[in-house]
Amino acid sequence: MHHAYIDKFAYQDSPVHRLDSRVKFLVVLVFTAVVISLPRTSVSILFCFAVGPFAILVLGKVPLRFAFKHILLVSPFILVLALTFPFYDRTPVTVAFGPLVWDTTLGWMRCFTILGKFVVTVLALIALVSTTRFSDLLAGLQRLGVPSLLVIQLGFLYRYIFVLIDSAHHILRARAARAIGKPGFNTELKVAGGMLGSLFVRSLDTAEHINVAMHARGFDGNWRTINKLQIRSADYLFALVAAAFIFGLYFFVRPVLQ
Repeated sequence: MHHAYIDKFAYQDSPVHRLDSRVKFLVVLVFTAVVISLPRTSVSILFCFAVGPFAILVLGKVPLRFAFKHILLVSPFILVLALTFPFYDRTPVTVAFGPLVWDTTLGWMRCFTILGKFVVTVLALIALVSTTRFSDLLAGLQRLGVPSLLVIQLGFLYRYIFVLIDSAHHILRARAARAIGKPGFNTELKVAGGMLGSLFVRSLDTAEHINVAMHARGFDGNWRTINKLQIRSADYLFALVAAAFIFGLYFFVRPVLQ
């Protein structure tokens, strides 16, 4: 299998990688909540909030090209939502960005705000996953009191989604090797239905094998990791700096930019 794992850079070594997964998760959670709570016309402050995820990616030696590539993969879904606002909210507003001043509508402002929040929050999420091993992240979530069932589902989803993708690739390759000519729409629909059914049956069979294998190995529902989770002085310093950055921007910089 040749798939692009989103945590492919999580096995590097840097000061950010060595931080406790629980601290990083809580910081990203608070950061995301604050960014989402920004007013619908706060566009300028989003550039300031973006500095945080960029700094983590740079310190963690994660290529920015990798981060933006994954943002582009999921951007069409939020782009469709954001582009609907200019059509039904045409309230005129005047926007000032430094020396530049121009007239626009509130719909376009909300559109850019949604896109900006999306980019900033996804950057923070990529920074978290790219600097934290997924097994450590799951163990941290379990230590934080997240329901074990949810943690187990996330772990299995991450581990076996690539197996499902690989099975789909095999089915598509087999179909392409046997296709002759250009069948009509009805034929294509029947073939697609058969392929989906085959993939569903394979996934059920794989799930049954995984269940038997996990029981045979004594899995008790607890997620374990080799790395020992321990909050050190560096974690407290990181949390303090992150809190000063987040709340400093929200309470002191944001009122100035509005």
